[in-house]
Amino acid sequence: MADDLSQAGQLLGRGLRARRLELGIAQNVLATGLCAQSLINKIEQGRGIPNAILLTQLCERLRLPMKQALRQNYPIRRQPTFSRKVHKLYQAGRFAEVVAYMDDSDLLPTLKTDEDLKTYYYYYGWALYQATQESTGALQHVRTALTMMVPQRPTQYRSLEVLLIAVENYLVAASQPGNFEGFERALAIMQTERVMDPDENLNVVFYQYAQVLLQQGQVNRAVQTISAGVNWATSHDSHYLLADDYTLLAQAYLQAHQSMAVAQS
Repeated sequence: MADDLSQAGQLLGRGLRARRLELGIAQNVLATGLCAQSLINKIEQGRGIPNAILLTQLCERLRLPMKQALRQNYPIRRQPTFSRKVHKLYQAGRFAEVVAYMDDSDLLPTLKTDEDLKTYYYYYGWALYQATQESTGALQHVRTALTMMVPQRPTQYRSLEVLLIAVENYLVAASQPGNFEGFERALAIMQTERVMDPDENLNVVFYQYAQVLLQQGQVNRAVQTISAGVNWATSHDSHYLLADDYTLLAQAYLQAHQSMAVAQS
């Protein structure tokens, strides 16, 4: 675990340092009003880790794209017409209203393509889960979208389909702890470059996987997963959710340190 934590801390430090240098901000300027310059130096060298509050402040000062929670993000790039209202409600975290709007009997018949229908069911299922924390109904909608994949296991996937595979596993894990088959399938598709459309938003998959691992107390695997997500985002020139990735990494890192401290006491 110590090696994984060291690697994760170094990834975090390198990312923050690269952004600081890109903006031409000195360490002492970045630290002003937040913390000691010596702590910034330790963080950048991978010898220290900021808590989630300090990391959020650093990301804001470095103008990194930051969302407060994954539920506020809107990861599908290509949107059908109905999505404008969904987007506004989704960003505001008004998930019950998203469900009510998408439950309107007049909406579904207006969607003409499989991609629009998959998008509809993705957001319907995810918003339903966020509004109720009940996975059964949410899974029905997500799986309806997945049945539209032809064939069921193609050689090439659209990014939306990879997101659906991952979110299905997120919902499954709520009732079947330790079931990570969908996440592993999604990562295998991504890592073997079998996504045929722009994939800069797919580090969401790493983020969701690490969230589930943290929820199930698998801190070591969460650190490895989110570290892999940061690497993937860097190699694919993706900045989507990157600051969130760092925040989750910090939370995992701190959890691991706390676990180690308890074990040693």
